Amino acid sequence: MPAEHSLPLVVIAAVIAAVLIAARRRPGRWVDHGARVVAVAVVLAEVGWWVITIAQGTWTVRWSLPLHLCEAGCFLLAAALWWRARFAFETSYFWGLGGTLPGLFTPDIPGHFPQPVFFQYYTEHGLIVLGALYLVIALRMRPARRAVLRVSIVTAFYAVGVGVVDYFTQGNYLFLRNIPPTRTFLDYMGPWPWYILTLTVLALAVFNLLYLPFARSGRMQAAAETTA
Repeated sequence: MPAEHSLPLVVIAAVIAAVLIAARRRPGRWVDHGARVVAVAVVLAEVGWWVITIAQGTWTVRWSLPLHLCEAGCFLLAAALWWRARFAFETSYFWGLGGTLPGLFTPDIPGHFPQPVFFQYYTEHGLIVLGALYLVIALRMRPARRAVLRVSIVTAFYAVGVGVVDYFTQGNYLFLRNIPPTRTFLDYMGPWPWYILTLTVLALAVFNLLYLPFARSGRMQAAAETTA
């Protein structure tokens, strides 16, 4: 991986580790305030993408709507961090760690260092991963029983809706019509449309893995509901 991509990953990992360690070792009111700071920051990072594309004259309905999982997910993440909304939390957790995190290692960036879009990409994606982990580690929120099923259904319906937008705009949101031009993990999942099926199966597996740390509390919740 080139240094222009590996260095941001090191910085992001260091910042995330420092924030989360501080939240666990020095809990207090600042943790709640910190959640709102991250919420505002991630939305501003997404707005930064719009500002860049509009300023460059490259904004189009075909390519620039906030419909990719990371872009749409940043608003859900902000809602989860600000209001602790359960639906927003569960979706943000699975989308953030299951979708955005891989995007940091296989970036699809229409530019290079030191172009503004380079910094915008890593800032937004880093904040999404930080926010998803902040919810479970700093705020101690937990996905409820059947969270994987709920988020999987929501994701499927969302993909169908985005597919309709792709059809009418001739866009490629969620990469439903083609893999991105830059090298990503989608290159190893077969040709269209098979990579969509492969990605669906992989997403289900990743969602279940992300739920494993909370499976015991989910079973306890199920037992409590049974005996209630």
